[in-house]
Amino acid sequence: MNLNVTFIGEINTVIKYAFSKTLNMEEQYLCIDLEMSGSLPGTHDIIQIGAVLLNQDFEVISEFESLIYPENEADFDPGAKRIHGISRFELDEAPSLEEMLDELEGWLQIEGGYTSRKAMRGLKICGQGINNDISFLKASYEVVNLTWPFAYQFIDLQDITLFYKYMLQANQMDFPQRLSLDGISKFLNMERTRDKHNALEDADLTARCLAELFRRAKEIKLVPEES
Repeated sequence: MNLNVTFIGEINTVIKYAFSKTLNMEEQYLCIDLEMSGSLPGTHDIIQIGAVLLNQDFEVISEFESLIYPENEADFDPGAKRIHGISRFELDEAPSLEEMLDELEGWLQIEGGYTSRKAMRGLKICGQGINNDISFLKASYEVVNLTWPFAYQFIDLQDITLFYKYMLQANQMDFPQRLSLDGISKFLNMERTRDKHNALEDADLTARCLAELFRRAKEIKLVPEES
């Protein structure tokens, strides 16, 4: 893709910084998606997690999926069930939150080659609208009195797509009409295979969308503004 884009000084600086950070793929990446019992971190619980471990080229190394027994059984929001289709009764045999976090970290140490929790600080977390998932995941670590083991550097598919959308609009090219995962994946000729949300499927779809956007970003040519 050849985009003849001309930017003013401040915007050009932002572009260089954003893409240098985003495309510096010397580390591994963890793309996550969560399904919850409701919308409030600290009150509602994570009941399903999907995670995809990626290498520096955004290729899949391994995948992780688990249901989680809710800490607060009484606060299971029926509205949340309409999104993910997971009933309270399906979670009776699921691992506890503490067991799931232990399994998640054990999986990362085995599949990612991390020798300790401290080593996982180099792992960058990715997702769609990642701030909400991070809020729930951090709250979960606090519930079981565990320290946060990951970095505080996150890659959000929604933010990157918005940035990409502005560049396409500026060049009178087709752009994503919506910034939902469905809207972004449709624009990139991808789609989910289930009617209900599933954490692993959404994590995998998010990872594929990010990989495709990064691939396209490498094809963009910036034209310096003529003085």
